[in-house]
Amino acid sequence: MSTQIIFQGFVVLHLIGFLLFAGTSVADFVGFRQFWKQYDVDKSKAATVMQAISVFPVLMRVGIGLIILSGIGIMYMTHGVFGEQLWFRVKFALVIVIILNTFLFGQRQKKQLKKSFETSAGTVQKIRGNIRLFHTIQLLFVFIIILLSVYKFN
Repeated sequence: MSTQIIFQGFVVLHLIGFLLFAGTSVADFVGFRQFWKQYDVDKSKAATVMQAISVFPVLMRVGIGLIILSGIGIMYMTHGVFGEQLWFRVKFALVIVIILNTFLFGQRQKKQLKKSFETSAGTVQKIRGNIRLFHTIQLLFVFIIILLSVYKFN
């Protein structure tokens, strides 16, 4: 197998990982919008929506894993040539922020929501705002990463 085929394989896996992560992030955003609509009307329907979207974090982790592993492969194959470029450094920092945002902020808010599902509306409203902020940050950074990947400024 030639190194070009291996490199292209890493690029394909990288794109699949990114699409899996980004697509699941959009689906999570849409799913939570539906959850909040149902929460305001019928909490039992909201619980069903929550159950349906509960698989998204697993898919996000798989996407992040593919991104990291294939990114390491790409950097190895190119001898780190992208690491010297400004657009890549900014993109890499954003990926780190997205990963931290997902695991440190987003997952914590979702766990709190599950715990306080039956409690007062004040607590749930704060969590609602935090989850909205989480999704806004995620989707904005995904969009910026796409722009950086396409335009590759220096």
